Amino acid sequence: MTARTCRAPGCGARTSRYGAFCTTHRSRSRRHGHPDQESITTADLKPYLKLVRARIARNEASPLWAECEARWNAVLEHARRVLAAFQRCQAGYRPERIASQEVVKLAESVEPSKVVETTLAVFLLQEQQPRRFRSDKAFRFQLVRRLRGLTDLNAGSWYNHKTGKTHRAYRELTPRAVTAFAQWIIEALGGVALYLAGLERKQEQERQEQRRLLTEALEALQ
Repeated sequence: MTARTCRAPGCGARTSRYGAFCTTHRSRSRRHGHPDQESITTADLKPYLKLVRARIARNEASPLWAECEARWNAVLEHARRVLAAFQRCQAGYRPERIASQEVVKLAESVEPSKVVETTLAVFLLQEQQPRRFRSDKAFRFQLVRRLRGLTDLNAGSWYNHKTGKTHRAYRELTPRAVTAFAQWIIEALGGVALYLAGLERKQEQERQEQRRLLTEALEALQ
C-alpha cells in the first residue's frame, strides 16, 4: 500500500491509514480549527483590547455597552436552560451541553465586561489582520480559546519529576462544542463587533488621508 503524506503545505510526514494529516497537523486542526492556524495569544490581542477600551472610554455614557453585557447574559441564560433540561433527563445535543458548561464556568469567574471586550478585540484583530486566521472556522476556534483563557479553570497543571517544574496544560473542548460556543457568541455580539471594526477602519483611513495631505503640502514647499 502506498504511503500517504500529510496534506498540510510543506509537511511530508506520513498520515494515518485513512487520515489527511499527520499527527501534528491533525492535532492542530482539532485544537485551532485549521492545520496551519497559530494560536492567538494574549500578547497578540493586547493592542486591540486597548483600542476597544479606548472606544468604550470615549463613549462611556452609551447604552451600547450595557446592551452588550445583556446579550452575553442572554447567552448565559440559554446555557443554563440547556443544562437544566439535561438535569431533567431531556434529550439534547451533547456538544451544546458541553458548550453550556463552559459558558456557565466562564460567567461565574469573569466579569461580563471582560467577555465583551475580549470578543470585540478578537473581531477587531480579524478586521485589521485577516491573515492571522486561516479560515472562518479557525477564527471561531481562536475566539473561544481567548474567551476560555480568561479563567484559569480551563487549565490544568502537572508536575514533571524529571525537570522539577510544574507545567500548565489547556483543557481542550471537542470541535463541535467549540462550534456551538462560538455560534452563540457571534450571534450575540458579532453585529456590534463588526460595526466597531468598521469605525476603526474608517478612522484609520481618515488618519492616512491626513498624513497624505500633510506630505503633499510639505513636498509643495519651495
